[in-house]
Amino acid sequence: MHKELEYYLSHLLPVFHKAGIECTKQSEILYGVQLRLHKDKYASVLNIYYSAKKGISTVVGGTGNPLKKLLYTLIEGYDEPIEETFSFHNWTSWIGSDECGKGDYFGAPVVCAFAYDTTLEAEFKHLGIMDSKKLNEEQINFKARHLYKHHSPRISCIVLKPLKYNELIADFKGQHKNLNDLLAWLHSTAIFNLLKTSPTMQGVLVDQFSPSQKVRRTLFEKSCSTPCIERTGAEADPAVAAASIIARYQFVETFKAMRQFYQMEFPLGASSAVITSGKAFVQRYGLNRLGEVAKLHFKTTEQVTDS
Repeated sequence: MHKELEYYLSHLLPVFHKAGIECTKQSEILYGVQLRLHKDKYASVLNIYYSAKKGISTVVGGTGNPLKKLLYTLIEGYDEPIEETFSFHNWTSWIGSDECGKGDYFGAPVVCAFAYDTTLEAEFKHLGIMDSKKLNEEQINFKARHLYKHHSPRISCIVLKPLKYNELIADFKGQHKNLNDLLAWLHSTAIFNLLKTSPTMQGVLVDQFSPSQKVRRTLFEKSCSTPCIERTGAEADPAVAAASIIARYQFVETFKAMRQFYQMEFPLGASSAVITSGKAFVQRYGLNRLGEVAKLHFKTTEQVTDS
């Protein structure tokens, strides 16, 4: 069996299992693999094919069968076409940039830029590249790993560890700047890294996080001549969608690494559970180490350190 099929199945079968679908038989067929699936009194056959040109494709068997409809729903997470792109621009090659984690107390922002061109359109539609907020963790993992495996040179990702983040935000505040200025600097850095290897990009599209268009201004100050557009909802664009998926993937991976290293749970967001976890961290490791895992300038720190 081709490795792409094995990788696809390793993500799809757990999804079926959670939905109560049993795979009673798996057999290889020409160019693919066939699964015989059962749920309650219904049965269906799923053929999964792979070709170097088209990638993964699926065919679900059965007529008038509610299991068939359920299978299509579950498979959509891997095969769903990208949503229609809004008219942000008319470029044929461009860089999309997005970030993740700026509002979470634990961890720190991840910024990603992706260099896209229209030769990727069919592949992205087939893979189901879309705004990461519309995907679950399994889908994000599947799509992000595919992008890294097949398009690594198109990716520029900055994972800012908490200690470095706290150092930088303190430096920016000392210059009378704020978090949005730091994010603009991170976006422009990731974008510049791609422009070095892809200088013919016609433009840059950024998911807007500041009404003052700070990424565009930062790029201009760095003498970047490539046009930059900042728009809300830019994740509908395939380049920004790819960047959002990779940023989310890396953000979650850093959380997993922190949990493993410190043997503690670090909830997302800035809820009461976050405060409880922060207090537990301080009790176990000491207040002087809180900056290893948290954004110290958040007001949450006052609640965490309130004895």
